[in-house]
Amino acid sequence: MPPSAEAARGTRPDGPVRRALRTLLLGVTLLFVVAALAVSSTLVVYTAWLHDLRNGLFALLFAVLSSQIALSWLLWKDDEEEE
Repeated sequence: MPPSAEAARGTRPDGPVRRALRTLLLGVTLLFVVAALAVSSTLVVYTAWLHDLRNGLFALLFAVLSSQIALSWLLWKDDEEEE
């Protein structure tokens, strides 16, 4: 696609700085996603070990939400790579 057509559509080619920022953003969000998965898994195991049903329900909810975030991150990453 010629540069004039890209300018007309409102898009511009990715430069190395923009690509580096996108990679940094994906990396930082991946760290938060992995941390949420690790904490939620540990919390589920801990509450099961203590047989704490009341807090175990919270731990399971937190684990489910963390896994949904992880799946959403994977979809977002794929969407970013397509563009």
